Amino acid sequence: MEDIAVFKCPYIDKATIWEKADSFRREHWPDQIIPIDIEKIIEKKLNLHVEPTWNLSNSFDTDAYLRNDLSGIIVDYERYMNDKYINRLRFSFAHEIGHLVLHKEIYQNFQINSPQELIIFMREIPDKEYSLFEYQANEFAGRLLVPVESLIIELKKCLKLLPLYDMQDLLDKDPDMVLVALSPALCKSFGVSEQVIGIRVEREGLWPPGLD
Repeated sequence: MEDIAVFKCPYIDKATIWEKADSFRREHWPDQIIPIDIEKIIEKKLNLHVEPTWNLSNSFDTDAYLRNDLSGIIVDYERYMNDKYINRLRFSFAHEIGHLVLHKEIYQNFQINSPQELIIFMREIPDKEYSLFEYQANEFAGRLLVPVESLIIELKKCLKLLPLYDMQDLLDKDPDMVLVALSPALCKSFGVSEQVIGIRVEREGLWPPGLD
């Protein structure tokens, strides 16, 4: 097993992460219907087990983690059974799939079969490397759950609401405020949080929108 303390996260550029996320979606969710049923993909397409476990979030401050043998994803039982967390867990599942696609060899080199071992990994890995490791999985998850083509379509629908919100003039003056106002409607189509939608819109270069 590798020494966690000297671990170096391999560099993966954003374009490659996006390409891998798009390729994964086309292969495992070809009809492109949103919101994407990531749990169905995990269980029916990847043949992985979703394993609810008690006190994962309360005791270890995590919603889910990928088993290092790549056989399944452990998820907090209470949050898994509570519809309040459905969007949060959708992203958490997609995040773990990001690790599976981007970091498969890394997982195979570390023993993370319990929450305790996950905590050891998180504690001992260098902060910079852990941040990069998580950033890559987050970027994969966001692109997977929010396809850019669908995002453009839904964003155009939401922009048509601006006159109803009396916010058309504000788009020039304070586009960030307008995005905050539109995010609740925009995120519903994708089953993700407002934070995720805000990141995707900006990361894809779609905000502020063109006014032509």
